[in-house]
Amino acid sequence: MSFKMSPSILSALIFSLFVSSSLTNGATPQAFTFPIKKDATTNQYYTTIQIGANFTTFNTVIDIGGKFAWFNSLDYFESASGYSPILCGTRQCQIANGIGCVFCFLSPPVPGCTNNTCSDYALNPFSGTQGYSGLGQDTLHVFSTSGDRYDLKDFPFQFSDPVLREELASQTAGLVGLGRTRISLQAQIASAFGVRQQFALCIPSTGNEGKLIVGQGNYKSPFQEISKKLTTTSLIRNPVSTDMNERIGNLSVEYFINVKSIKVGNKALSLNNTLLSINKRTGTGGTNLRTVRHYTILHRSIYRALVNEFVAAAASKNIKRVASVSPFGACFDSKTIGNTNTGPDVPNIDFVLDTTSVFWRFLGSNSMVKVNKDVTCLAFLDGGVDAFTSIVVGGYQMQDYLLEFDVASSKLRFSSSLLALGTSCSQFGAT
Repeated sequence: MSFKMSPSILSALIFSLFVSSSLTNGATPQAFTFPIKKDATTNQYYTTIQIGANFTTFNTVIDIGGKFAWFNSLDYFESASGYSPILCGTRQCQIANGIGCVFCFLSPPVPGCTNNTCSDYALNPFSGTQGYSGLGQDTLHVFSTSGDRYDLKDFPFQFSDPVLREELASQTAGLVGLGRTRISLQAQIASAFGVRQQFALCIPSTGNEGKLIVGQGNYKSPFQEISKKLTTTSLIRNPVSTDMNERIGNLSVEYFINVKSIKVGNKALSLNNTLLSINKRTGTGGTNLRTVRHYTILHRSIYRALVNEFVAAAASKNIKRVASVSPFGACFDSKTIGNTNTGPDVPNIDFVLDTTSVFWRFLGSNSMVKVNKDVTCLAFLDGGVDAFTSIVVGGYQMQDYLLEFDVASSKLRFSSSLLALGTSCSQFGAT
């Protein structure tokens, strides 16, 4: 049986049955801020969260395509007095879109072992390991852009098996999802505090700190001025879930954009255009954005076309190609590459979107990576002939761009390279 519910009623149910919030003052927040840091060893991007009655604080990897938050923290386990399971058959379980029910008869119940609990699979996107466990809830402490603390009660998450921490950055305890679900971080904040369901992502390229801002607030200068000149494109939905555990026919929770062509300099690549579109039956093809992939991954035919044209364009600038350094396929003698304020002086790479005038341009700082003192490589990877998604835009290509994911209106707004504008994500913030 299926039924339809008006958006206003559904929002009210989500608000009243699943999430509640308490304010530290009488002000109404417009946006909330989280730090973004980059682990130098794993190239993973992470933030810091604070949860529970004892304000347990730890780091979690940021996955903009993740369904929900999951973690395994001994500090939280030992002090989780506010933890409660999400029970099977409840409205909360329906909102979480749980898959099945787990039973665990440990007495007293503890996070990760509770009876009659709504459950789902958590995925470690680096190791490929999945953990099936119960969902629970506790108070998440969040901070507005003005610095005030707010308490988001009954925030849903999974206390996961410790095996899921394998291959995560050593200083992290789990992952926080920002995907298109009702229990992702930005969806919960929007429901609890009435802010717009959108988030701004500004990923740092250095050891400095960037920012994740959930909601709609004013940025500090010069970002407020930059935000008025953002390029806008549609966030499209893959009609087939990319999660192997979801039912066929469920929409993907990941964010896709409509790349129609790729240019090197002014020359468009000769591509199989069917790879650029999402196959509505299988869900294959298309372009999505993933912060849990460091470098952009391309279907082999797209990758080879890019490499061939980029090498030719580089040669016209007297840039000398050298032996490849794994995992990169096109590498160059660093001494033959000039330097600019936007990184190595190499041909531009454009992902052309809705029209020829709407494109995402990657300059040297985002298209090249220095692998040693003598060699600089094209920072795109070969995804093979069986790549499920034809183009996966990685975090390296998002560094030092202001990206606004307006989930409410299914729009992505993005800046030019911030380096070209004389700033960087380490300077980003809100007022």
